[in-house]
Amino acid sequence: MDYKKNIKYFENKKFLMYGSAVLLAVGVTLWFGPFWSPDNYFVMYIFSVLSIILGGVIFAITLGKRSNDKKIDEQINEVLKHFEEETLQKYDLYERQLPYVESAVIEGYKYFDGSLLRRDKDGKYRTEIYVKTHVYFTEEELCIGSKEISLIKDEQADKSEKIPYANIKNACLSDDETVYKKGNKTVPVKYQTLHIVKTDGTEFTAQTRSSQTVDTLVSDINHIRERKVS
Repeated sequence: MDYKKNIKYFENKKFLMYGSAVLLAVGVTLWFGPFWSPDNYFVMYIFSVLSIILGGVIFAITLGKRSNDKKIDEQINEVLKHFEEETLQKYDLYERQLPYVESAVIEGYKYFDGSLLRRDKDGKYRTEIYVKTHVYFTEEELCIGSKEISLIKDEQADKSEKIPYANIKNACLSDDETVYKKGNKTVPVKYQTLHIVKTDGTEFTAQTRSSQTVDTLVSDINHIRERKVS
């Protein structure tokens, strides 16, 4: 990952970009405007050409020094490209999965106090932490592959674990939000949190968006847990 460019992506400083746009606008206006005369032809030519070139160069350099939405997605896909295979191998799941219930994937950006925040061109809020979780069902336990990656520094965290059905109290969803401050404005980001509550009081959690897939996952966990421990 290009951590420096990713940091600039989240900082999203636009001063140089706006400045380059102004230079380009001035150059184009001078070039096509009614300001030319035989007396100032050379000066107008120099000013208009320099403004256009300088504006274009600054704009290109500014864009080249930071990532964009597409590059962020490509980096995430590259880091997680072996995630599924690693989880299958780790828990020997090739033949152990229950055939009558689907595994489920939960993935997205992690929202938490103090994280960076950037709204992309599609209106989705991104942070510097991305998490992918895959929940598998076997005969005796849930096998959860979960990986957390940082987009701004060389850090990854493996949150994977196995949970025997006998150790599960229940699974549920909660509606949550993290409120960010942007200057004088507040930005509330809403999401759901999957809770797999264990009998010892601890729990596995994963942030997610409301979907039929997640609702089905919660229902399947509770249903299979009841069948296995009753």
